[in-house]
Amino acid sequence: MNDTKRTEMTMTEAGVSRRGVLAALALAIGGAASGRLWAASEEAAAPSETGLSSEGLLAGQPGFQPRTVAPLPHAELPGFLTQAQLAANHDAYVQAVDTLRSTEVALGKADRSPAGLAGYRTLRQKQVASANEGLLHEFYFRGLAPQAVAVPSYVERNMSEHMGSLASWRGDFTACALAARSWAALVYDPYDDRWHNVIMDDDLGGVWIGANPLVVCDVAEHAWAKDYPRREEYLARFLEHLDWEEVARRYRRVDRM
Repeated sequence: MNDTKRTEMTMTEAGVSRRGVLAALALAIGGAASGRLWAASEEAAAPSETGLSSEGLLAGQPGFQPRTVAPLPHAELPGFLTQAQLAANHDAYVQAVDTLRSTEVALGKADRSPAGLAGYRTLRQKQVASANEGLLHEFYFRGLAPQAVAVPSYVERNMSEHMGSLASWRGDFTACALAARSWAALVYDPYDDRWHNVIMDDDLGGVWIGANPLVVCDVAEHAWAKDYPRREEYLARFLEHLDWEEVARRYRRVDRM
């Protein structure tokens, strides 16, 4: 007689119905299977999250995608940002890249058991914050020009369709940049096929899921306080030094057409 049959007979003799016996057996078998699944998940290797340097929208560029530090495109922007100011901001960017790399190494060895979830949560939050900070800095630095750049007709047409006039966009973007604590951005959302001005109060908050940055302005003090006593002056000069050709390139890469 097998063990299952013995269990049925014992429980039936104790006054338990056959339906109750079957339910108890199912629960026991399910619990055992669940335990085996949990054990397997504990033993499974953590997924690799660094990606391939030959893929992605930033393929072939130094910086975020291959997890390297990109050099400043311009050591100085005369009439806008001094060498000391740009270097100070670049130092903040380097720190974010270093944090991202070390955090992803730690995630590869992180404890994912119930006892380790608090630490795992902290690592995941640090990963998102440092990834956002690093990538946003790159969009910011690469979007600046030494001299004024004319707005291409391609950008003007799309700006008119999505945001209204260029002047009205500037007014609303400036309001976002004055209200934000860390970042203001013009993003393209492929899900609703529209441009939007957005605020990010820190590197974890304010993310528009799926959005592609077109214009990014760093409004944290480390980006401007060495050169400007007031943020308003910095923002006015920022808008004069936007590389609109770069904005056009960014949109062409992601435009649904």
